[in-house]
Amino acid sequence: MKKLIFLLTCMIGVGAAFGQSNKVVTAWNLMKPEYNELDKAKQAIDEASVHPKTSMEAKTWYYRGLVYYKIFQSKDEKFKALDPDPLKVAYQSFLKAKEYDAKENRFKDDLLFRLTQTASDYFNRGSAEFEGKKFAQSVESFETVIAIGKLPFINLLDTGAIYNAALAADEGGMKDKALDYYKQTANFNYGGPEVFHYIAQIEMAKGDTAAAIKSYEDGIAKYPATSANLYIGIINVYLGKSDLKSAFGYVEKAIEKDPSNAALWQVYGRALDDNGRAEEAVNAYKKMIELEPANFEGYYNVGSVYFNMGVIANDKANSIPLSDEAGYKAAVAVADDHFKQALPFFEKAYEIKKDDGDLLLGLKQLYYRFKNTEKLAEVQKRLDALK
Repeated sequence: MKKLIFLLTCMIGVGAAFGQSNKVVTAWNLMKPEYNELDKAKQAIDEASVHPKTSMEAKTWYYRGLVYYKIFQSKDEKFKALDPDPLKVAYQSFLKAKEYDAKENRFKDDLLFRLTQTASDYFNRGSAEFEGKKFAQSVESFETVIAIGKLPFINLLDTGAIYNAALAADEGGMKDKALDYYKQTANFNYGGPEVFHYIAQIEMAKGDTAAAIKSYEDGIAKYPATSANLYIGIINVYLGKSDLKSAFGYVEKAIEKDPSNAALWQVYGRALDDNGRAEEAVNAYKKMIELEPANFEGYYNVGSVYFNMGVIANDKANSIPLSDEAGYKAAVAVADDHFKQALPFFEKAYEIKKDDGDLLLGLKQLYYRFKNTEKLAEVQKRLDALK
């Protein structure tokens, strides 16, 4: 009797195992296009994946990955609703299949293909999440791409995913993570000079100007021919520290390398103006206009320099005693000359951009001073519209 019970127990065990194996095969068949019963396929493979007899078989997990990947790809809302993240389940299932297939390598090539395919889907998902401003999810998706690439049997570094993870982390306020990924990107010589600018920006936000300057310098050293923006960045750091001497040195080096870069001439003009060298600043801004004739900032900056010179001259005139009428008139004439020089540049800037509040205020003062009531009324109307 004991022997018979034992045999019956064994038979029951074999039958159960066979039944669960059938569920794996059933899942495989049900997901085929001619059947396309993904809901039933999912139910069968889920049961097989938790049953002791089939839960440790590579085939079970490989098929589970395929079923969930089909669900991920499906356009049918009924199937799409079967799981909140079928791509993630597919990915985890393929990893599990590889774990159980380590000795036999029966599914080696299939899993290589499927995981590479999954990485591509995660890359596309991360890009869509980034565009949708879902930055935390985007980082997670790109990190999954990175993790798949690090698998020993794949060993394929996706520098684009690392760079995108940095961008998403940066936009999502995860600055430490962004900094780490940016530095990895720079070490892999990916992303160009902009990467060093992003690194420096984070370091500046952390208050570490020394690290930011070094990052800019590292970028300039690595990309000497295409580092104009890095020069501008490091110049702005020095200007922020009121270190005009260092700023001048970098501007001059930058212009020497890229004399046709209007942005460099703008920064140079600013540095000259801040150092009290107004006429030289005007020449720098005029060079900017020469390079970019439709550049609003160029005209506005020249006008601003002349306007500020007029303000200084006007203040000087107002300080002259009333008894010195001739001296006062001469000083006012100097101020008027500066204001007249400013006017055509402000007007050209106005042709390019008609809704800049600072420009409109400057024009208003000039038209009032020179009694141009018609243009004064036009400017006032635009100022009122900005309120």
